[in-house]
Amino acid sequence: MKTISIEQLICGMYVVSAKTSDAKSLRVQGLISSTAQIELLRSKNVVQLTIDSSKQQVTELAAPDDSAFNMASITPDAVALSPRQSLKKHSVAQEIKQAQSLYSQAKSLQKRAFADITNGKAISVADFKRCAEGFIDSVFRNQDALLCISRMRDKDAYLLEHSVNVSILMSIFAKYLKLDENIIVELATGALLHDIGKIQVPNEILNKPGRLTDDEFVIMRKHVEYSRDILMQTEGISAISLDVAANHHERLDGRGYPAGLTQAQISMHARMIAIVDTYDAITAQRVYKSGQTCIKALKILRADSPAHFDLELVKQFITAIGMYPPGTLVLMESEKLAMVLENNPTRLTCPIVKVFYNAKQRHYLPAITVNLADAKCDDAIKSAVNAEDYGIDIKKFFNQFIMPA
Repeated sequence: MKTISIEQLICGMYVVSAKTSDAKSLRVQGLISSTAQIELLRSKNVVQLTIDSSKQQVTELAAPDDSAFNMASITPDAVALSPRQSLKKHSVAQEIKQAQSLYSQAKSLQKRAFADITNGKAISVADFKRCAEGFIDSVFRNQDALLCISRMRDKDAYLLEHSVNVSILMSIFAKYLKLDENIIVELATGALLHDIGKIQVPNEILNKPGRLTDDEFVIMRKHVEYSRDILMQTEGISAISLDVAANHHERLDGRGYPAGLTQAQISMHARMIAIVDTYDAITAQRVYKSGQTCIKALKILRADSPAHFDLELVKQFITAIGMYPPGTLVLMESEKLAMVLENNPTRLTCPIVKVFYNAKQRHYLPAITVNLADAKCDDAIKSAVNAEDYGIDIKKFFNQFIMPA
């Protein structure tokens, strides 16, 4: 056994215990397999660790493993509940209207911010922070409600909805990782603002219905620098919010942009938004293309790890939102269609769903709620699907059968 400081911690070491700057012990044990884990320990104010040298893997970067160090297990021995952790938990039905209101307010805020930048006015970080805090409160009450709302996309509103969705996903991801709530607010705020620079990209490129040319892509990539420059001149922006906005397109192998940062240069927070931003972009519905299913997006993230994305964080993200996030349309083994309503955290492939359509005979059914984790349930999910393939207006169904009167 050996005691080291956080500055001496590197990938390949095996942690046995840890202490924070205020001498609290943390229950944490396992292999350090990515620099994101080190960043997480720093965010928990860890200053001293005990490592087991006999279990150290002498490699530059140990391969992440499902049985390795679990970031979600980092919890203090005794910590009082925060005000948000003490919030009364709501059902999806109880939270859904509030979630929809928050989502609409966020889109209006985005629209106003774009107009302010176009007219040479400063944007209000305080307004975006309040919006982020509203999301976070909702996530602590019941994250499935906002996840469900974020899936009801408007093809003509990608620019507005994308940043809102990324902020929601970032809030859920950070909560799952048990990050400090003040940091979650900064992450969610940065996510809301991460694409603000797109307002300076020409419309003919920004909204081009098809593949960009090489020259057009060079111009499109400039949006990250525009976002960074706008936020650097914005009063009240935090270093964390700026980091996620400026670095959301950086990749671990150095092939990202705008700076071509490599693994050791990319913070945990920037690694998180890279995952979240890519996931939402893949699943987004746009005027010129249908979004991919959630399963396809998650497979892409796994396939592009660890070259582009931090594999350990990708695994944590999948657990945080579920294999079939609420709002996902799924085809059942019974050839019926259903919308996912709620996750079952202990059984990610068996959520609670609303069955409403016979896919084989192409007609609607009386909508019923089914818990796929129930031992008496004789149905299961076959695959995630797109509503367009069945001629279904998913937003109309959602408003008719999911939203309370």
